[in-house]
Amino acid sequence: MGNLSSIFSRLSTNALEQEGLDDYYVDVSRGRGERGYNPIDVLKLRLDNNPGGKLQILFSGYRGCGKSTELNKLQQKISADFFVLNFSVLEDLDLVNINYVELFVIIMEKLFNLVAEHHIRVKPSLFASIREWSRTAEIQKITELTGGSLLEAGMEAKVSALGFAGLFGKIRASANASNTTKKTIIENIEPRLSDLVNHCNALIREVKINLPDIGKKGLLIIVEDLDKLSMDKAEELFFNHSHILRSLHTHVLFTFPISLCYHPKATVITRNFDKSFELPMVKVHDKQGRPYAAGREALRQIIARRIGRECFEPPELVDKFIDASGGCLRDLFSMIIDAAETALSDERELMLEDDFARSFTIIRRDYENTIAEKRIDNVVVTPVAEYYNALKEVALSETKKVDNTGVILDLRHNLCILGYNDEGWCDLHPAVKSILLERKLLS
Repeated sequence: MGNLSSIFSRLSTNALEQEGLDDYYVDVSRGRGERGYNPIDVLKLRLDNNPGGKLQILFSGYRGCGKSTELNKLQQKISADFFVLNFSVLEDLDLVNINYVELFVIIMEKLFNLVAEHHIRVKPSLFASIREWSRTAEIQKITELTGGSLLEAGMEAKVSALGFAGLFGKIRASANASNTTKKTIIENIEPRLSDLVNHCNALIREVKINLPDIGKKGLLIIVEDLDKLSMDKAEELFFNHSHILRSLHTHVLFTFPISLCYHPKATVITRNFDKSFELPMVKVHDKQGRPYAAGREALRQIIARRIGRECFEPPELVDKFIDASGGCLRDLFSMIIDAAETALSDERELMLEDDFARSFTIIRRDYENTIAEKRIDNVVVTPVAEYYNALKEVALSETKKVDNTGVILDLRHNLCILGYNDEGWCDLHPAVKSILLERKLLS
């Protein structure tokens, strides 16, 4: 625990995977407020109550608040009864230019890999039907675009679920190759999309029918990292195409951008889905700025579980990192890692006050770089002064309630403004507050 170099593996900013959950997971729901309400427990209850159902769920929370870790914990809790198909669009798709059609392509790829891995029986008629779909004129144009490689994958798919996974994987990879290729693929799949959705549901039905044979009761698909979409892309996906997204006949959980929760169309979007959950930020202070004991203790427990407190000199230095994070776990970990790097470069095994100060300077610079004028088609639509004025108003507000203007939504999206539960109040990230003080916008 006292070895500072072990911090890099123990305090990774990546989500805890299944093995790490047993060693490092801490339930911080009481630190998030609302009498310890944990949306993961409520979600598990809903799934357990209807394992064979088709809940369409939105799951939001500020980036860095621990969403992926909590979803991995959910997966662990329900693994005895559910197959969980969890994938990241950030890893598998082009997030900047993502199209709703691609989600069905990648879900087909993942489902066929699941079928192959667990030797799930699928009716030959379904294989034949999907093979015919792959031979339609529209899909054959994609084959020509990729130099015949799709055709080869389709030939293999005649006798193999793994071959079908290869076919859809090739479509996905080709769409990522270039914007021109993607455009051609989307234009040719869209006319046949209803058939693809029907095939997807037919495959889901085959999987669910065979679940009892392998000791499972239900299927849950988790689509991660959609919360990292830009506002425009998220609105296009969740508002314009929500009816398509919720067409799958199994439980599906979509991560959802927190900024879209405060969008004028938020109510319309959330009502198109069965349930919307928000994972609250860990509170390190209350609305009046007083320390929030439960939240601070929760973060201390996480640090103690991961690296102990022996690396901090004095041990109380850990509280400065907690204060400076604003409850954002990713920022907390990043600052400690930066401080550890400084200490190790000086051949020390203890992090000192100066190391903390340097790490805070780094994160403050990162946030200052995000407060920049907004341009669309090289035209300034939001001057930087508007962002600073909005930040100042939030800092001076007694109620800590804000109007959800476009400026505020942008500032929520880049975490300059963090939202907390209870009465739904918000405040500046401590690094951002420090920027305003330095610029003498606050006294």
